[in-house]
Amino acid sequence: MFSAAVRFGVLGGFFLQLFTAGSTTKAATPVGPSPTAPLRAAPSRPAAGVEAGKGLAKFASARPLAALPTTRIKGMDYVAADDMAARLALKATWDEPKRQLALVAGTRRLLLTAEKREVSCNGLRVFLGDAVRLHSGRLYVSKTDYERCLLSLLRPDLVSDPVPRLRTIVLDPGHGGADPGMENKSLRIQEKVLVLDVALRLEKLLKAEGYSVVLTRRDDRQLAPTKEADLQRRAIIANASGADLFVSIHFNSLFPDTRVGGTEVYVFTRPGQRSDTSWGFGQVDDTERAASPVNRHDAWTSVLAHSLHRETIAGLKTADRGHKTKHVAVLRGLTCPGVLVESLFLSNETEARRAATPAYRQQIADAMAAGIRAYAATLEAVRRKSPVPSATLPRPAPSNSP
Repeated sequence: MFSAAVRFGVLGGFFLQLFTAGSTTKAATPVGPSPTAPLRAAPSRPAAGVEAGKGLAKFASARPLAALPTTRIKGMDYVAADDMAARLALKATWDEPKRQLALVAGTRRLLLTAEKREVSCNGLRVFLGDAVRLHSGRLYVSKTDYERCLLSLLRPDLVSDPVPRLRTIVLDPGHGGADPGMENKSLRIQEKVLVLDVALRLEKLLKAEGYSVVLTRRDDRQLAPTKEADLQRRAIIANASGADLFVSIHFNSLFPDTRVGGTEVYVFTRPGQRSDTSWGFGQVDDTERAASPVNRHDAWTSVLAHSLHRETIAGLKTADRGHKTKHVAVLRGLTCPGVLVESLFLSNETEARRAATPAYRQQIADAMAAGIRAYAATLEAVRRKSPVPSATLPRPAPSNSP
């Protein structure tokens, strides 16, 4: 159980810079929602305030954003959750029995649990690259997770990276040719066939909205003799096309497990962090210190993933298996924001039967189009320094989410 002093440290950090014995936090000007507090943003983009119940409000003039003070924990830089809450104008509520901190403002909500990587962000499951830490009476999030993921999801208007344009979209139907991808042999369906059909349907929807759309393949073929070269070729096609956004379309499988189902969205693992697949028991640490080309777009990739994650789950009523990170070869070389979407499991008999029907594949395309539409609306709102439209705000989690 936390002492009264510890509880105050977690909850009272909005207006006081708490220095607890043993903490290595660097001295800095206290942060809070005051417009005179030091802020960090692109010089040409003023910081925004939040009006309770209305999500992002109109931008208010403020000084350029300064970095939050950091604390070294287990050899990594972390930022205090109460400092983060103050910067993002979120109200904190601590649940001591659950060791959880809820940060809330209107429809924006982040639920952090001590010593866990999984967080709930705007009602969706997000897996961070590092666990949330409880240190000297305060809860901390790694600096990388804050700057390259959570800031983008909660306050995209404060992202300092230039706002991407959105004209050319590259769709990547996974696998092809000798590589069938996942199969459900009892239903005689193959991933490579179904994802190409989804991509062609999605292309039609996006072209109707005025986008230039490029597919990495339009028929049943591999793009190179080896799997590695095939995956690299997809990013090469995207870059040569001047892609502003890249979506790799896949279906999942855990065969012989036929019970697991749901939707997963992957972004490329951020430098200095382990991928989700390396956290299991006995797994090798796969941390990469050097940034890959796609990592230059981490912040906006997180926004894209969140939008697709939300709309795919809402449109298909699938279980939420999370927004995750992985060293996905097809994403590594991209020079634009890019994600990989696993909309359902072909190893799950119910989901596979749905995927086998053209009507359901149209639903998948519709949901992905809605996700891209929401991402575009967020970019436009940030570019115009106006409130993020309600269509891009969080939806309630589906009832079958774990």
